[in-house]
Amino acid sequence: MNTPVKPFTEGSLSDTTEDAVEDYLTLLGEQDSMNLYRQVIDEVELPLLKAIMKHTRGNQSRAANCLGVNRATLRSKLKRHGLL
Repeated sequence: MNTPVKPFTEGSLSDTTEDAVEDYLTLLGEQDSMNLYRQVIDEVELPLLKAIMKHTRGNQSRAANCLGVNRATLRSKLKRHGLL
């Protein structure tokens, strides 16, 4: 059974991410952040990949479809994060 997708609301992934980035920048203070985009993507992508692979019981074709990427891209990301 498919669970309906919830609309973005307060406390959504978007809000949580924004809050986390703002907190991180506050901790940095006057120090400039380096490669923040890559850092955030890596922090989010790894748990996303772990969760989707668990959800699809390791089926890469289903996982790629759920993520909206092709299977080669998924495999590349899995390798990058040491999941293959």
